[in-house]
Amino acid sequence: MKDISNVLEESKFISYVDNVFVKIHLALTFNELETIDHFVNDAVYNKLKEKLDRLNEENLIQMYDMINVKNSYIMDYEETEDKYIVKVNLTSRYVDYRIDKETKKTVNGNDVDRIEKTNYLTFEKNKNTSTQPEARKCPSCGSNMDVNNSGKCEYCGTIYNLEDYEWILTEMK
Repeated sequence: MKDISNVLEESKFISYVDNVFVKIHLALTFNELETIDHFVNDAVYNKLKEKLDRLNEENLIQMYDMINVKNSYIMDYEETEDKYIVKVNLTSRYVDYRIDKETKKTVNGNDVDRIEKTNYLTFEKNKNTSTQPEARKCPSCGSNMDVNNSGKCEYCGTIYNLEDYEWILTEMK
């Protein structure tokens, strides 16, 4: 694999990837996709939204209990004219089942035993990104923002666009 140390610090990047993966699964569980909008591109967001919409139509909640990342590592790295692209292999473990929204009873899946699953994630970062300031400010109204929490300004509702600064999930298999 090519040396990518000039583009990212591998341990910080892997920690970021693991965090984004868990946040996505929690967002699905709690029906709060807006909390991960700034970590993913439109295609990934729309795919997750379709899944959540189907669950809502069926009056179900997708549960991911006891979720953790067992292992993740960089599989491949490439550089295009305007982007850095990193492919990651991530193995996670969690209890995967669905419950009825009203009765809270398990409808399908196993609500006791953890499964182990391997995912392949692709992250991209624009080459012309700016360095993120320590204290992140809303680009609209200037108030302080907690980007890791929701990425949405609590005062004016503007979404902090991480694509201008950070790695964005562009594919998840």
